[in-house]
Parts: sequence; C-alpha cells; structure tokens
Amino acid sequence: MAMNGIEPGQLELVPHDASWAALAEVELERICAECPERITERAHIGATAVDGLMARPVLDLLIGVDEMMHSGDTIQPLKGIGYRCHGEQGVPGRRFFTLTRDGRHLVHVHLYRVGSPLWEAAIGFRDRLRADAALAAEYDRIRQDVIAGEPGDVAAYERAKRAFEATTLESA
Repeated sequence: MAMNGIEPGQLELVPHDASWAALAEVELERICAECPERITERAHIGATAVDGLMARPVLDLLIGVDEMMHSGDTIQPLKGIGYRCHGEQGVPGRRFFTLTRDGRHLVHVHLYRVGSPLWEAAIGFRDRLRADAALAAEYDRIRQDVIAGEPGDVAAYERAKRAFEATTLESA
C-alpha cells in the first residue's frame, strides 16, 4: 500500500490524491477475501473518497454485515492480515479496526450493520460531499480552520467534523 498514513493523534490535511480510490478498492478486496461469508457490503468513505477534498492521508473504509452479532466473525480474519480491533471505540453499533505500519495509521475500517443509521449516515455524507462542490469546500474550510486555531486538538477536530456532518445530513 502506497499511503503515507498518519501518526495516531496527528492532524494534517493533504491535497487529494487520485490514487486513493484505487488503493481503497485493493484494500477492500483484500478485506472481503478474508471474510467472504460475513461482509455483505463495502464502500470507500471519508474525505479520501471525495475528489478534490483535502484529507488526512489515511483511508476510511466501510464494511457491512447483515447482523452485528456476526461482526465478531471478522475480528480474527482481519487480525490475520494486520488489522487491530478497537471494539466500538466510542460509537455504539460499530467495530473499528486500524491498519498501521511503522507507527502510522494507513487504514481505518468501520464495520456497521448494512442499512443501520450509522451505515446510512456514512454513505449519505460522502455522497452529499461528492454531489455538492460548495458543501465540500465548506467542509474543507471548517476542518482547516479547526487545525489552524487548535493545532493538535484531535477532539476539537472530531467535534467540528461531527457537527458539520450532522447539520449536513439533517438538511438532506
């Protein structure tokens, strides 16, 4: 994988890289090959999935199962290909995984039940940003402003992102 990644807790936005979509597809194929009987849907989400959008240089991937009771069946196979499972990581109904090399996060995997509100929000937000250049530019500006005003404050960055996402989805 040719991602530079980020150190845990690092806040850095870089210009969009056209290779991210292909890297995401390769990694999704690799993940799904490990759990073909459980993973029913998959998607590239987050800022790296939106052409032209600044992004932290880490892929956000969404994988879906029919029932969360089957999510445990994905843990060992994903560990086998280098992922670490972090449980819900503060988001009930999610399983969160990271792929790290040399202390840098390259991939974040979010596992949800397909069709759940979490699933729909992740896909919906990505699609709104892809469809509306002005909205994407506003998202870029808000994230850059937080980083400039509160360097290194990951919690403030995440709060700003979540607030913008919630407002965007409410207005859909």
